[in-house]
Amino acid sequence: MKKIIAVYLITLAASLCGCTFGASMSQQVTSFNVDCKADEVKITDETVDLSGEESWIAECGGKTYRCTYLPESDNGCYEIKSNTH
Repeated sequence: MKKIIAVYLITLAASLCGCTFGASMSQQVTSFNVDCKADEVKITDETVDLSGEESWIAECGGKTYRCTYLPESDNGCYEIKSNTH
Protein backbone atom coordinates (compact mmCIF):
# COMPACT_ATOMS: atom_id res chain seq x y z
CA MET A 1 0.00 0.00 0.00
CA LYS A 2 2.84 2.40 0.82
CA LYS A 3 4.34 1.77 -2.61
CA ILE A 4 1.04 2.62 -4.29
CA ILE A 5 0.78 5.89 -2.37
CA ALA A 6 4.41 6.74 -3.14
CA VAL A 7 3.90 6.08 -6.87
CA TYR A 8 0.72 8.19 -6.81
CA LEU A 9 2.48 11.12 -5.11
CA ILE A 10 5.48 10.93 -7.46
CA THR A 11 3.18 10.81 -10.49
CA LEU A 12 1.16 13.76 -9.20
CA ALA A 13 4.28 15.81 -8.48
CA ALA A 14 5.78 15.01 -11.87
CA SER A 15 2.59 15.96 -13.70
CA LEU A 16 2.32 19.27 -11.85
CA CYS A 17 5.98 20.10 -12.41
CA GLY A 18 5.78 19.17 -16.06
CA CYS A 19 2.92 21.57 -16.72
CA THR A 20 4.08 24.44 -14.55
CA PHE A 21 7.86 24.21 -14.40
CA GLY A 22 9.25 26.88 -12.08
CA ALA A 23 5.90 27.81 -10.52
CA SER A 24 5.35 27.70 -6.77
CA MET A 25 2.90 25.25 -5.20
CA SER A 26 0.42 28.08 -4.56
CA GLN A 27 0.64 29.18 -8.21
CA GLN A 28 0.06 25.58 -9.33
CA VAL A 29 -2.98 25.11 -7.05
CA THR A 30 -4.42 28.44 -8.20
CA SER A 31 -3.86 27.56 -11.84
CA PHE A 32 -5.60 24.21 -11.32
CA ASN A 33 -8.66 25.91 -9.79
CA VAL A 34 -9.08 29.01 -12.01
CA ASP A 35 -8.64 29.77 -15.68
CA CYS A 36 -5.07 31.14 -15.54
CA LYS A 37 -1.62 29.84 -16.35
CA ALA A 38 0.57 29.31 -13.28
CA ASP A 39 3.21 31.78 -14.47
CA GLU A 40 0.52 34.50 -14.75
CA VAL A 41 -0.62 34.15 -11.12
CA LYS A 42 0.58 36.72 -8.56
CA ILE A 43 0.56 35.40 -4.97
CA THR A 44 0.38 37.54 -1.79
CA ASP A 45 -0.45 37.05 1.90
CA GLU A 46 0.65 33.40 2.13
CA THR A 47 0.01 31.84 5.55
CA VAL A 48 0.16 28.38 7.13
CA ASP A 49 -1.88 27.63 10.24
CA LEU A 50 -1.19 25.01 12.92
CA SER A 51 -3.32 22.36 11.16
CA GLY A 52 -1.09 22.68 8.08
CA GLU A 53 -3.68 24.49 6.00
CA GLU A 54 -2.07 26.97 3.63
CA SER A 55 -3.90 30.03 2.34
CA TRP A 56 -3.07 32.94 0.07
CA ILE A 57 -4.49 35.68 -2.12
CA ALA A 58 -4.04 35.15 -5.86
CA GLU A 59 -4.44 37.70 -8.64
CA CYS A 60 -4.83 36.73 -12.27
CA GLY A 61 -6.74 37.94 -15.30
CA GLY A 62 -8.03 41.00 -13.49
CA LYS A 63 -9.64 38.93 -10.74
CA THR A 64 -8.66 38.30 -7.11
CA TYR A 65 -9.06 34.92 -5.40
CA ARG A 66 -8.78 33.56 -1.86
CA CYS A 67 -7.19 30.11 -2.09
CA THR A 68 -6.61 27.34 0.43
CA TYR A 69 -4.73 24.06 0.40
CA LEU A 70 -4.77 21.34 3.05
CA PRO A 71 -2.27 18.55 2.27
CA GLU A 72 -3.89 15.17 1.65
CA SER A 73 -7.35 16.72 1.89
CA ASP A 74 -8.72 19.66 -0.06
CA ASN A 75 -7.91 22.75 -2.08
CA GLY A 76 -9.86 25.52 -3.70
CA CYS A 77 -9.97 29.12 -4.86
CA TYR A 78 -12.91 31.47 -4.52
CA GLU A 79 -13.22 34.82 -6.26
CA ILE A 80 -13.21 37.86 -4.00
CA LYS A 81 -15.79 40.31 -5.33
CA SER A 82 -14.99 44.00 -5.02
CA ASN A 83 -17.45 46.14 -3.04
CA THR A 84 -16.75 49.23 -5.13
CA HIS A 85 -19.36 50.36 -7.65
